[in-house]
Amino acid sequence: MNAHATGTGRPRDPRIDADVLATTRQMLVEVGWEQLSMRGIAARAGVSRAALSRRWVSKAHLVLDALLGATPDLEPFEGTDRTGWIDWVITGSGQLFSRPDVREALPGLLAALRDHEDLRTALWQGFSGPAAELFAAHGAADGSDAAATRERDLLDAKAILVLAAGSALFSSLIAEADDTPALRARIRELLMPVAERPLPPSTEK
Repeated sequence: MNAHATGTGRPRDPRIDADVLATTRQMLVEVGWEQLSMRGIAARAGVSRAALSRRWVSKAHLVLDALLGATPDLEPFEGTDRTGWIDWVITGSGQLFSRPDVREALPGLLAALRDHEDLRTALWQGFSGPAAELFAAHGAADGSDAAATRERDLLDAKAILVLAAGSALFSSLIAEADDTPALRARIRELLMPVAERPLPPSTEK
């Protein structure tokens, strides 16, 4: 969710970015969202406030980058089938929302997302799109039904992302007492029939 500025200034130093992102995660745990500030992050990371603003246009942009990265990590999906895809969406969502830095950021970050359509759009498209494409690739079909099959598979993938991530978010914020391995296993059982649905027959000769 990186809002990096472009221009003709000096080349970006990736070490500065890494230090700032690590500092942001650490300070979220220490002081929480409300007390976290761009000025405080800059001072702790040893960079100027202006340098921070050139890289991230707001605290919300910076925090999202620190928590999620600029691009989605698709490595867990590599080499998996649809069962593995669903497993990782459930597991990864649970791991994400159980992290202390994420839990500290969530209330304020959700409010920021409500007020910033650009962040909401970039977050959903950037992280759902590539993952959904991998899910759909496992059911690629040919023939006259190929387009309809692809649209169905993309919709299925996005629905699973919403259900898995939404349940993990809800459990983290509200149903913490019931956020157990048994509950996550039951969520998996409810979602898994999508992976077990027969693939369309091939028309290849």
